[in-house]
Amino acid sequence: MFEPKFSFTSKIVNSLGTIERLYGSLLEQDLIPSLALSLSQENQILATHHSTSIEGNPLSPRDVTNIVLGDQIPTTKSEKEVKNYFAVLNKIAVLAKKTEPITTSLTLDLHKQLMSGLITNGLGQFREGEVFIGHKTKVEIVVKHSPPFHTRSEIEKALQELYLWLDKDSQLHPLIRAGILHHQFAYLHPFFDGNGRLARLLTSYFLLLKKYDVVRFFILDDYYDIDREQYSNMLHSADTGDKTQWLQYFLEGIGYSLQAALARINDFKRKGLDQIEGEKRVLVTNREEDVIQIVIDKKAVKSSDIVDELSVTRQQAHALLASLVKKGILKKFGRTKTSYYKLKNPKY
Repeated sequence: MFEPKFSFTSKIVNSLGTIERLYGSLLEQDLIPSLALSLSQENQILATHHSTSIEGNPLSPRDVTNIVLGDQIPTTKSEKEVKNYFAVLNKIAVLAKKTEPITTSLTLDLHKQLMSGLITNGLGQFREGEVFIGHKTKVEIVVKHSPPFHTRSEIEKALQELYLWLDKDSQLHPLIRAGILHHQFAYLHPFFDGNGRLARLLTSYFLLLKKYDVVRFFILDDYYDIDREQYSNMLHSADTGDKTQWLQYFLEGIGYSLQAALARINDFKRKGLDQIEGEKRVLVTNREEDVIQIVIDKKAVKSSDIVDELSVTRQQAHALLASLVKKGILKKFGRTKTSYYKLKNPKY
């Protein structure tokens, strides 16, 4: 059985308190729909940029915006990486609404979508064979980490034990569990490629399941991208078995990201983006937020999509869509059975 080792240092305890205070401040923000949608989409783009940048992707935030929000088909590896990552970010937001648990099957599905068009061998499959994490010099290969398992059966078993622990150890603070998930997944290195990106995505997904609204309010990847070498060193500091140093760094990063999120919200407000008159000032309900997320994910939806995704009746789906049209968030196209809905302002 998987049993992580770490110490509850004063730094960890203080970080947990700071994070809860900052996250509470975020939840108290009275955001109108257009501002909330704009922030959410900006965060998705920034998360996509930073997480792929950590792995060496050269595209700027502006480039990422044009690629993920445009209709053109990506042609280069860099473009495919960001397009895929953005799609998986949207997918986990929808899955979290359904409270889909983290499983090996889900892990394989996400890897398949994340790496589609980027690799030919091992797509959506655990690796079979040895691998090392490090770099080559002119005279030698410097190995930073060699994963403990090298067969698919061993890797799958190790992940199953990790996910079982993640689900059962409910007494441990979810932020601690998220940090342990992040490291342990990277440590196991289940695939030949895409492990870092998927570790960060699964960490975000776990936090979403535990009601920390990652992406909508804040992202995790910006802090890691500031100093990639430090991120790598802190991550591998836990390879010896004691995850304390890594957890201190991980929690410090969440605190940084929350402060950055509050600063972004205040900046939006100073620019007057919340000064919108009329019906748009009406806040959306939680169920309407679910619908908006589905529309962002699918670009366009029919009422049947809402029925399937949210397990509501057709009448309830129509009511939710009609309400969002009335609030000026969605726009209806077509009539009767052929009608569909899209965001009224693509910027949001």
